Amino acid sequence: MLYYTIYVKGLNNQTGYIDVALQDDQLLKDYLMFLDIGLKAHKPYQIADVANARSKSGQFIIDLAAVAAITLNPPS
Repeated sequence: MLYYTIYVKGLNNQTGYIDVALQDDQLLKDYLMFLDIGLKAHKPYQIADVANARSKSGQFIIDLAAVAAITLNPPS
């Protein structure tokens, strides 16, 4: 599980960023590929399983063109 802080252009939630925990680092890899060659990934990313959750984990989708920066915070 990896914790992401995603800074989004034009996000109107008074902070400008989204915190999310995802299963792996695929979002970061896709964002770096977008910055490098402009290729946007069109796929969902698995949200990390929450302890004592009875249902399956959800999915997270974001437009990489709207992302200003990503910070990756590994769990301590």
